[in-house]
Amino acid sequence: MKVAITGETGFLGYHLTQYLRYQLGYEVVSLSRNYIDNIQLAKDCDWLIHCAGVNRSNDVYGDNFAITRALTTELYAHGININVAFISSVLEDMDTPYGKSKQVCKHMLAKYCSDAGTEFISYRLPNLFGPFGKPNYNSVVATFCHNIVNGIDSQINDGSVQLCYVYDAINTISKFDQTHTYVTTSISIKDLYQKLHSFHQLYSNGIIPELTTKFDIQLFNTYRSFTMSIHKFIRHTDERGYLIELLKSNMSQSQMFVSVTKPGVTRGNHFHFNKIERFCVLKGSANISMRKLGSDDIIQYIVTDDMDMVIDMPVLYTHNIANIGDSDLVCMFWTNEIFDKEQPDTYFIKV
Repeated sequence: MKVAITGETGFLGYHLTQYLRYQLGYEVVSLSRNYIDNIQLAKDCDWLIHCAGVNRSNDVYGDNFAITRALTTELYAHGININVAFISSVLEDMDTPYGKSKQVCKHMLAKYCSDAGTEFISYRLPNLFGPFGKPNYNSVVATFCHNIVNGIDSQINDGSVQLCYVYDAINTISKFDQTHTYVTTSISIKDLYQKLHSFHQLYSNGIIPELTTKFDIQLFNTYRSFTMSIHKFIRHTDERGYLIELLKSNMSQSQMFVSVTKPGVTRGNHFHFNKIERFCVLKGSANISMRKLGSDDIIQYIVTDDMDMVIDMPVLYTHNIANIGDSDLVCMFWTNEIFDKEQPDTYFIKV
């Protein structure tokens, strides 16, 4: 299947691109930020997913109206007949500028599809959260994570929120089905903040918290996207030698393994959507490289066996580890789940 996405660099658009491209193997045509001028690139696509829009601005209604009006105008002008999936919101029926803007945009796109003789689907998404969200914009989870990591006070009320992990929503969107439901979790604002704060207290000391549910793992991976992934440990030395605590975890389901890499050899060049990984160099010298999907910026860490350091790999960062020494490189790897060859959560792409 061939798909184009407006707003592909936004929160949902970014994650949609990675999921469709790597998990489903779809061809995702990049329209870039200037998608209005590049809309002709979508001409041969099966679906156009319209994510572009604003959640907050001085004129939410006017901005969203103008964005969708410009899109439909260009579709008509170029004679493009394409199926459209519109990203709306559960707030669509509210008597607010945002809710009204979603209503009018949906009607414009539905009329275009009716004129073009193509299919139209509107997704009323719940409150989404996930890695790389924009604080004070995308979700309360992103705001809390940003504030906790940076020592900023947060406003906490007595309300509750229904949260949907971005990839649970995308799993539904990617089916392009008129009937759809979403996996959501209800949690009080206080409990949400306390859970994220407890993650931070433990993880700041290199400890992997107890993650008993899928929702916990989703929240923790979201939190990790806001913080550093390097942890330095104290070396305890006496006449016998030394001891370093490489891993502290409250999780019961996990796996640890050791690898030996020959000089000049590179392992990896893959990424994960969900897996939590910790790397530690036990012997030798390594160059650990990582790159966030969609970015050209490569982060590199030179790690040797005397640095008493571990690196936790963020989700959606393709990564590798290269032996840059003259002898064997011995590394320890820990993951939060036992490897399942049927669902490895491992996708190969060069750093």
